Amino acid sequence: MPPLTAEAFCSLPADLASVCRPHPWGELTRAPGDGMRSIRDVLVHLMENEAGWVGYVIRGEQRRRFEPGAFGSLDAVMAEWQPLRAATAATILGLTGEERESRRPLPWDTSKTVSVDEIVWHVVAHDQYHRGQVFTRLALLGRRDLPDHDLIRAT
Repeated sequence: MPPLTAEAFCSLPADLASVCRPHPWGELTRAPGDGMRSIRDVLVHLMENEAGWVGYVIRGEQRRRFEPGAFGSLDAVMAEWQPLRAATAATILGLTGEERESRRPLPWDTSKTVSVDEIVWHVVAHDQYHRGQVFTRLALLGRRDLPDHDLIRAT
């Protein structure tokens, strides 16, 4: 993974927590509309996606599920997500070329496979997609001071 992308990937949980901290938990747990996830639910979904693709599919660990309602604060989400992200980053950044090219069956159709490299880039893209959702939800709460959290950032 390129260095700037790796840095942004590793810092995503802390970056999202920092933009969410000014808001009361009630705002972070309220969905912006019918059929839409709250910010807390998006954060928990990101954890579950990461644990599923990297822990379950790449490393072959038992599948982990997370219940959004089990998290009573942003700190509780981060207490679970930060060590998960550290383990994910260690796995991804430690992959050899041969491991990146190796293939894994899709969880929903084991007759089809994807490369570990494709999984890694799916997780990175998935993070960015949902980061945008979090920022949009914060904007709907009135935020106009959101920082640049692109993969390649202006400094």
